[in-house]
Amino acid sequence: MITKGFFQQYSAGTQALLLLFLFCGGAVIATLITMLISLFTGISGMDMSMTRVIQTISSLGLFLLPAIGMALFCDASPRHYLFLHKVNDERVWLLVLASMFLIAAPINFIAMLNQQMELPTFMAPVEQWMRSQEDLAQQLTQNMIGDGTPQLLAINLIVMALCPAITEEFFFRGALQRLIGKWNSNSHVVIWSAAILFSAFHLQFYGFIPRMLLGAYLGFLLLWTRSIWIPVFAHFINNATAVIGMSDKNLRESALVTGEIPTDQIFQYGIAAAISLILFIFLNQYLKKILKGQSEKS
Repeated sequence: MITKGFFQQYSAGTQALLLLFLFCGGAVIATLITMLISLFTGISGMDMSMTRVIQTISSLGLFLLPAIGMALFCDASPRHYLFLHKVNDERVWLLVLASMFLIAAPINFIAMLNQQMELPTFMAPVEQWMRSQEDLAQQLTQNMIGDGTPQLLAINLIVMALCPAITEEFFFRGALQRLIGKWNSNSHVVIWSAAILFSAFHLQFYGFIPRMLLGAYLGFLLLWTRSIWIPVFAHFINNATAVIGMSDKNLRESALVTGEIPTDQIFQYGIAAAISLILFIFLNQYLKKILKGQSEKS
């Protein structure tokens, strides 16, 4: 029987194979569960309610189970491995909340630039596939958003905002970022590597750069706070803002939600994004100062 922390002294390569095994195992378990649910309920995957169930179970199987498995097998203290530490200072939560709103404008501006990406002519089939993946993801999201009723909004906030925030942060920041840290002690290399993989996994290439930047910020939040709950919170705020925006008929066409900035407003939006970015940087400098003060006291 494998005991807690059995793989703790093994190499990063061995632990990477373990993570891959847990990921594949979680995928198989999630697939079997969704098949059984579909079989016994008679509801097909085309039904949006079933799609939400599939997405939730997939997130749990692909991300949360492997992360918990790595914590159990690779550390004598699973709570320490996944950074399950509380942050009791309300200022930290408020600063992170404000930071997520401030980073929205710069991220959307970069997303707009990312969407202008064009591949060389000889890679036209690849570009066509990439755009089809983007359109498919966008259509699926819109279908899941539905008519935006309060009841459906509440469900979507759980399925599309809270669940991904927890499961993806446990996997990419909790498990994967720690695993990469066994290969390289440079925190910047570790964080940016995890952020690249985080963005690549979503297979939305025309949003790759902004998602990578967001992933890097979430990684730095974990580095600064040493608590997985802070990046989970920030990830949830990002997702919830998008879900709420897309659920509102008046907001869903806004550039803040779609990222599609009118050509005649690019300069003004760029200035606003730059100001927002400066405020974001100052806010996070203050956040790090608070956290440093707490560290020195403890």
